[in-house]
Amino acid sequence: MLKRLLSKHRTSSPAVRHICHFEGVIDHLYLDTRGNPTIGVGFHVASQDAFTRLSLRDKRTNKPASRAQKQQEYATLKRLPAGKTARWYEQHCTLHLPHRESMRLLEEQIRAFEQELARLICPANGYTRSYQQLPEGARLALLDLAYNLGTTNLSCRWPKLLTALKHEDWQQAANECARKHVSKARNQATRQLFMQASNNDSLVARLLRRLWRKLWR
Repeated sequence: MLKRLLSKHRTSSPAVRHICHFEGVIDHLYLDTRGNPTIGVGFHVASQDAFTRLSLRDKRTNKPASRAQKQQEYATLKRLPAGKTARWYEQHCTLHLPHRESMRLLEEQIRAFEQELARLICPANGYTRSYQQLPEGARLALLDLAYNLGTTNLSCRWPKLLTALKHEDWQQAANECARKHVSKARNQATRQLFMQASNNDSLVARLLRRLWRKLWR
């Protein structure tokens, strides 16, 4: 089902495919395990007002939902118990978020996270090189972590991982990237992305970059 939806979007972006694979694409509002109203590709909807700004449609007629419909939907879901599966909440929903809109919002969020990662991972903050210059596997692993944890959480509560990144020790980064609240498969995928960066980024190349940086300080 997910592959079919992604093919409709005609995207070849590894980031979009990776995030969709592990977050899922849910077209109706539901409460996540912490009780946060969520829709689309793991988008937290912080308030009723934020929900009314989404381009939702009526499931029955497929017409654009009114503001009143959106307010009612959000209020209804907020009263339901947390901890159920996303599918369970579907029976209480009359509105849906079109797949194309989910993908648009996802790409928008990916760009925002990449901008935040670029501000965090840069020589001015003690890193050997900028986020954009890292191996593709490391960039995707960091994007997955940021999307799941938030960049503020990542920058404040993961000191061992960030130290490994500053030394471009991809093996150590792979050892420090496990999260407690995600699936084993997702943790393993993130670990493999850092290991892929290690395979693609030779020790000699890393030593040369560090030497070059010291010479030009």
